[in-house]
Amino acid sequence: MRSFIRLQNWLGMLAALALGTTGCSIATLGTALPIDQGTSQVIVAPSVVRVALSGKPYTGPQVELGGRYGVSKNVDVGARIWLPLPGYSLDSRIALRRSEDREHGLDIGLQPGISYIYVPGGEADSSPLHIASATLPVLLGWNLGGGKQLVVAPKLIDVLSASSSVDGKAANLLTVATTVGFIWPLTSNFSVAPEIGIGKLLLGSVQGFGSDLWMSGVSGQVSIGLLFGGHAQPPPRCTPEPQ
Repeated sequence: MRSFIRLQNWLGMLAALALGTTGCSIATLGTALPIDQGTSQVIVAPSVVRVALSGKPYTGPQVELGGRYGVSKNVDVGARIWLPLPGYSLDSRIALRRSEDREHGLDIGLQPGISYIYVPGGEADSSPLHIASATLPVLLGWNLGGGKQLVVAPKLIDVLSASSSVDGKAANLLTVATTVGFIWPLTSNFSVAPEIGIGKLLLGSVQGFGSDLWMSGVSGQVSIGLLFGGHAQPPPRCTPEPQ
C-alpha cells in the first residue's frame, strides 16, 4: 500500500510537469502543411494553461516563442521556447496530402517533435528533474477559402523523466491530446491563429514502483498564435513595352 501511495505521489508530480504547469505545451500553432520553401516564419503565442489533477487545479499564463524554416515543398523545421520556466522543442512538419483546390478540400500532415525541460529542485523535492518528450501529431486541415484553415491535430506525447539525485528514479508518462485551431490570414505575411487544446494522461510508470493505467489527469490550453511570414512572394509579372 505504501509503495502504491509513493507511486501516485511520483506520478502526480510528473503529471503536473507533463501537462503544463512548468512550461510544457500541447499547442500546434500552424497549418497542416509546411510553410513555403525558402521562407521563414516567426511565432509568438500567449496562452493560458489549466491542469486538473487529484488535488487543486492549476491555472497560469504561458508564452511561446519560435520560428520555422521551409526546407522543401513538403518539409519544414521549427523550434520553440516556452516561458516562464524554459522548455525547448524541435520539430518537423511533413506534408502527406495536398488539396488540389487551395480554396477547398483537406490537407494532411505530420509534425513529429522532441522537447526538453530542466526543472530545478523545490521544497517538496530538492533534486532537479530532466524531462524529455517525443510528440507525434497528425495534422488535418480543412481549407475554407481565402487562406483560412481549420486545423484538428490529435497527438500522442511520451514523456521521460529522470531525477538528478543518487537514488533518482526514471518515470514514463503517456498522454493523448487534441488541438483545434483556426488560421486566419490578415495580410499576405501575418495570420492570427486562435487555438484550444485538451490532453489526458493514459499511462504512468516509475522505476521500482510499477505502473498506473488511465491516470486522473486532464490539461487544457488556450492560445492566440501570431504568425509572421512563411509565404513566398509571387513572381513579378512582366508586360512587354509597346514598340
